[in-house]
Amino acid sequence: RNAVDDTETGDHDERALFAGLSGMPEKRPDALPANDILLFPKGTYAGSCLHAVFENADFTDESSWEKAVENALKRFPQQGGGLLSGAEEEQAVLEAMALKMLGDVMTTPLPDGICLGTVANGHRLTEWPFCLAAARLSAKRLNRLVKKSGYAVPELAFDEMTAYLNGFVDLVFETGGRFYLLDWKSNHLGYRPEDYGTARLETEMAEHGYHWQYLLYTVALHRYLSDRLPDYDYGRHFGGVLYLFVRGVRPD
Repeated sequence: RNAVDDTETGDHDERALFAGLSGMPEKRPDALPANDILLFPKGTYAGSCLHAVFENADFTDESSWEKAVENALKRFPQQGGGLLSGAEEEQAVLEAMALKMLGDVMTTPLPDGICLGTVANGHRLTEWPFCLAAARLSAKRLNRLVKKSGYAVPELAFDEMTAYLNGFVDLVFETGGRFYLLDWKSNHLGYRPEDYGTARLETEMAEHGYHWQYLLYTVALHRYLSDRLPDYDYGRHFGGVLYLFVRGVRPD
């Protein structure tokens, strides 16, 4: 509702809340490898490019990754910030950054023993669309409910309504008999490991209202699975939610 100045894919890389701890723009470290995704361009358009990489790659087939990266950069061309003199050389470095990021994300151990590199195409829904119907939807009731449940969220403000909510989930996948929601976040939070640590991510999640986002996604997936799995049980089949701030996801 408030993102009137952003594109349709504005949440692909929200504007960072902080420019380093001092409030000033951070200096780019000299020690970073040339193919580090932290050096990839910033902004919503860059975020759309990185999302497209994950959308088109076969997680289990590394031979598909280079083509997925090439197609994403063709669809969302990027400028390398003038670090290199030649356009072809610059394009090669951008491709190397995205490929390294994809490999890191696919091999990093995640909660519940998940490794995305083992999730086959037949066990995932990419850019999954949903439509939620809600009768007499009340912002006040929703605000009370989530705060009682302990979520750090900005308050919703709208008149009571009977409404439909349309949306798209970046990824739904199944592994080990459980279904998970995943949202790719390409936000550039800084150049240091601690910029992608627990405290900073908790702030990002709260300030941007991402808890609201995944709670709505969870309702949508719960209804979807209820209609399709004969023995569906939320406690047994719903695995949880993953928000991956991909610039900071590293196996080590």
